[in-house]
Amino acid sequence: MRKPRQILNYGPRALLLQWAQEISPAVNDSVHAYARACLNIEGVAECVPAYCTLLVTFHEGKTNSYRLREHIYSLSIKAKRQTGKLHKLPVCYGGEFGPDLKEIAEKLRLTTRKIIQLHQATTYRVYQLGYRPGFAFLGLTDSKLEIGRRDSPRAKVPAGSVGLAGRQTGIYPSESPGGWQIIGRCPWPMIDTNVKPFSRLQAGDSVEFFAIKPKEWDKYQNKPELWTS
Repeated sequence: MRKPRQILNYGPRALLLQWAQEISPAVNDSVHAYARACLNIEGVAECVPAYCTLLVTFHEGKTNSYRLREHIYSLSIKAKRQTGKLHKLPVCYGGEFGPDLKEIAEKLRLTTRKIIQLHQATTYRVYQLGYRPGFAFLGLTDSKLEIGRRDSPRAKVPAGSVGLAGRQTGIYPSESPGGWQIIGRCPWPMIDTNVKPFSRLQAGDSVEFFAIKPKEWDKYQNKPELWTS
């Protein structure tokens, strides 16, 4: 288990734990292990894990930054692989659902079929939620799929759009501006404010994708798989 390289003050009521700045399962396992451990410390209010950082907020009066920092440094945590829920999500690739797929294929010198195969072949870790509520950053993609963001971001990206950026993939939970390369769309909602947690995907979960045909879109959209806490 990797210890944080440094712990910094982050405003008057929070500490930021930092590890090596890399997208790494080992580093992310450590982030989540410390998140679980810190939640058991008196005075800790919330832990927000990311790729290689952990934000720990605390209640003033119950602890302070100095005392909490010393407590965290003294933690003895055994290595434990992060295991969350496995989500198997349908995606309709290409066409109106994936407007960037053909252009990506040309840039990467792959067929569209190969891109779809590679995208489905990986079980992705949900490294963090961010950018927008419910937006999950998933990685790592196959190195053959590595590609930069679009030169010109779109003003509107439909909810459910599945994109690529660098060696990450992600699903837009709601309609929003965005610059990721869109290769498909998932018919299932990623957020629902009427349930808890409101986001289908949580940091530490895993995601696998499977392809559906355009004619199957309505069938999946009308029968979305529900999620529970």
